[in-house]
Amino acid sequence: MSRAASSVRNHHGDRWMLLWAALIGVVGALATVAFHEGMTLTEHLATGHPGSLAAAAEALAPWRRAITPALGGIAAGVFLWLARRAANGRKQPDYLENIAVGDGRQDVRGTLLRSASSLCTIGSGGSIGREGAMVQLAAATGSWIGQLGRFDGDDLRLLLACGAAAGFAAAYDAALSGAIFIAEIVYGTLAIRRLGPLMVASVISNVTVHQVLGYEPVYRIPPLHVATLWELPLFLLQGALLGALAPLFMRTLDGARRLAAGLPLGLPLRLALGGLVVGLISAVFPQVWGNGYSVVNDVLHSPWPLALVAMVLIAKVLATAATTGSGAVGGVFTPTIFVGALLGLLAGSFAHALWPGSSMPVVYAVIGMGAFLAATTHAPLMSFLIVFEMTLEYQLVPALMLACLAAYHVSRAIRPESIYREALHGEVAAESER
Repeated sequence: MSRAASSVRNHHGDRWMLLWAALIGVVGALATVAFHEGMTLTEHLATGHPGSLAAAAEALAPWRRAITPALGGIAAGVFLWLARRAANGRKQPDYLENIAVGDGRQDVRGTLLRSASSLCTIGSGGSIGREGAMVQLAAATGSWIGQLGRFDGDDLRLLLACGAAAGFAAAYDAALSGAIFIAEIVYGTLAIRRLGPLMVASVISNVTVHQVLGYEPVYRIPPLHVATLWELPLFLLQGALLGALAPLFMRTLDGARRLAAGLPLGLPLRLALGGLVVGLISAVFPQVWGNGYSVVNDVLHSPWPLALVAMVLIAKVLATAATTGSGAVGGVFTPTIFVGALLGLLAGSFAHALWPGSSMPVVYAVIGMGAFLAATTHAPLMSFLIVFEMTLEYQLVPALMLACLAAYHVSRAIRPESIYREALHGEVAAESER
């Protein structure tokens, strides 16, 4: 009898958790909107040009491109230094680590200071995704609301995860992928008790941002279709190729972090140095500024010379390594999509040259976005879903699934750890404390 009563209480508790998740979905979406508006203001102050960062970089003189990210790095480093001072030497876990093994409590002041640091880095042209800070801020709202509701333990961690899912859904206009991102990467399971609240928070957040506030999707995907099913082996091969290249990309980012950690520099100077490297690269390739939304959209809608595609690809990888290696706050999710799109475009151009009857290179670019995500995050279901949500092209499903699965298995065979290894286990935070 007591066991049955406990089961009933748990069932009712799960229903209440869905209501808390809905509240977090709304508040988390508003937090991402606040960050987005702060980003617009910061970009205007740093560059004086509205619109995309890549376009702003092109409008600036080369010397301005070189020094602006360095100046932004100094400001970002000061905010990070203040966050460390506010923590009194205590290690502040990343939200992914906190969901996985922490207590679910995110520090308010530290999160706000880290968000301010991210605004300085990204607004001044740092090659990193603003979505990482958006998700972190939304995750913190989940934690704060959970603490106000006197939750603790697994329930508080779940509400923290709901905030992260809400932030992801709002940032990428991807209602399903927000929930799957947390479930697959952190929990490694699609258990309904966890997936239910995550989906509620993710969907409510997406509706709040996309419908109520009128934000548009970040990627404008043109209508696409696969020319013939005989082409599926090519997409499978593309996935395997990107899966083999993903560990090299991750090792490049890891090497930059180790290199920067060994420099005898304080946080402001370390972030300034990373910004200076980005600035010098952008003096030649302004496309490396920011998260790369506008560049990917341009690649998907207009033809680029293949030599330029290859050079911008290499420049973006180096700029992203410099930014993340310096310790800047932000995400690598969007730069990963950038790299996958350009790698896919190169692969598609090669395939189309050999077989003129094959799909257009832009199809390979979009599939490359999902495949490279799967290879780096080791989350093939989330990677497939986010690209499908962006395209809504059912004809791409077989090719996209094959490419994502092939990329995932090849990448994991070469490197068992995903790009989120440090975030889940706190290794980067530990290094920065030393």
